[in-house]
Amino acid sequence: MIDCHLHLQDPRLAADLGEILATARSIGIGRFIVNGTGPDDWKRVAELAAGHPEVTPSFGLHPWKVGKEPADWLEELESRLLDHPGAGVGEIGLDRWIEGHDRDRQARVFVSQMGLAVRLGRPLSIHCLRAWGRLHEILSEQPPTTGFLLHSYGGPAEMVERFVELGAYFSISGYFLHPSKASKLAVFDRVPRDRILLETDAPDMTPPTALRPYLVASAPAEAGDRTPNHPANLVAIHAAVAERWEMTPGELEQLVARNFQSWWYGRATA
Repeated sequence: MIDCHLHLQDPRLAADLGEILATARSIGIGRFIVNGTGPDDWKRVAELAAGHPEVTPSFGLHPWKVGKEPADWLEELESRLLDHPGAGVGEIGLDRWIEGHDRDRQARVFVSQMGLAVRLGRPLSIHCLRAWGRLHEILSEQPPTTGFLLHSYGGPAEMVERFVELGAYFSISGYFLHPSKASKLAVFDRVPRDRILLETDAPDMTPPTALRPYLVASAPAEAGDRTPNHPANLVAIHAAVAERWEMTPGELEQLVARNFQSWWYGRATA
């Protein structure tokens, strides 16, 4: 299995990281795409990739951190990418949910990172909240020539086809398996199967209790649905999505593996 988007560098997972990785290996998770969110955590992402062969790094400036970046952030980002030829660009994007955001600055930062990804031939992992129209506008004006993932896609159903035409991939997180998110999950039924990926977004996007067999040991028991998401819960996400689409978990695993190859490397596998 491949977790196509998560944050193993997050401090909430630090005390349990050894157990997390051991558990993931034991249940068949063979790859993690670990997304950096800014210069403050890029070093940690690089360290994880150096120490754990199942970790593939991705470096980007998250829209929540736009406005807090150092003057040389883009140069540092390019340096990180050149040091890691197999790395992606992400997590980047647009977000109008956060208070006090600078829409124009977010867009400029996003476009500059997208341009860097295209120049270096790297896949993209894109975050978007309440800015789907603007995102589509930017992607239409400057269509990426590398694969791009709309991670934890929460946009309108009617925009799926428009993003597909631009080359988008879409990832399902366990959070959408909460009964209250049924309408969000239904949107993925409209996504072509060859554009589907799965993710945990750990330690965030925690799935419902029945679909989180693994718990972060050091997390407070009273956290409830706010408990940090254990990356090994990917196995339950696989099973739930496979059942929804009347597939076996193995069939879904093979589908995701093919789609990952196409997104990340620009080629499909048989």
